[in-house]
Order: sequence, then C-alpha cells, then structure tokens
Amino acid sequence: MAAPASAQTGYPPGLCTPVSGTQSVGNVNIGQRFVLQLAPTCLFTPGTPLTVTVNNAPIPGKTAEATGIALVDVTVVSATQLSIDDPILVPAICGTNTVVASGASQSAQGGRSTQTATFTLNCPSVPVTTVTSGGILSRTGASSLRYGAVALALVMVGSLTVVATRRRRADPTL
Repeated sequence: MAAPASAQTGYPPGLCTPVSGTQSVGNVNIGQRFVLQLAPTCLFTPGTPLTVTVNNAPIPGKTAEATGIALVDVTVVSATQLSIDDPILVPAICGTNTVVASGASQSAQGGRSTQTATFTLNCPSVPVTTVTSGGILSRTGASSLRYGAVALALVMVGSLTVVATRRRRADPTL
C-alpha cells in the first residue's frame, strides 16, 4: 500500500533573494543612442519611484515601468558628456560607464532591488607627443617668414632711394 497524500509545502513561493544584479551592455560610440532596460531578477514594484544614477550623477523623476523594469534613454553626446532621457546631461567616461537603478520591490527580500548596467564608451585615440629639447614645433597656417624678408628688403631699397635722390644744400663756398 502507498502512503497517504499530503499537502504541498513551501507555497506561496518565498521572497526573491538575488536583490542586486549586473548586466553589460557592451561597446558604444560617440553619437550613438540606446535605451537601457534595467531588469533586476526581483522586479521593481510598477509605478514606484526609483533612485537612478549614471556615473554617480543622480537622474531625477524615474519610475518603474508596468513590467517592473527601468528604462534609461542614453545618448553619447561626446567623449565627456552623456544625455540621459534627453534633458539631463551627465559626465561620460572613456571606458566603463555605470548606470544603477534601485527601488521598491514587492518580491525582493528586504523590499528593495538594485540593478547595475555597464557600457564601454569607445573614444578616439589621441596621439601622445613628447616635447624634447631641440624639438621642432608644429607649423600651422601660412609661414610669414618669406613675406617678412621681402618687406624688409623693400624698406631698405626705399630708404636708399630717398638718401640718394634727396636735394643737397648748395655749398656757399663754391
């Protein structure tokens, strides 16, 4: 004979325990626009305010979407500046940039969940130059040395012409 059936234990399921997570977005370039979907394992409570930072700069007014995730619209303006959700400008870093969202979560143990996303900003490389004694300075624009020499020669010719053709005082002894 079989043992009698018993009720299941552990229902409803327990609280979500991975209350923080990370995700890597990959590489981005200057001028690129993308939307980060910060989706923690323990989803945010829909409609609740979130604390969002980009490279430690606060992004005010963010709330969790109906699906329990946070959306962050990022535009790489330059190697030193990001535009978040269009009106907010924050510093960019050539290399790894970090976006962190934290907020209330009904399913998370402790009632809060945090998700971190990173992306790598590819910046154009700038050649490194070393200044040494006796080095040559770079030349930009037109060289004015030739025009300066011509101008000096013309001034000299004009001065000699004036001296040679000037009227001399008549000598009274003659």
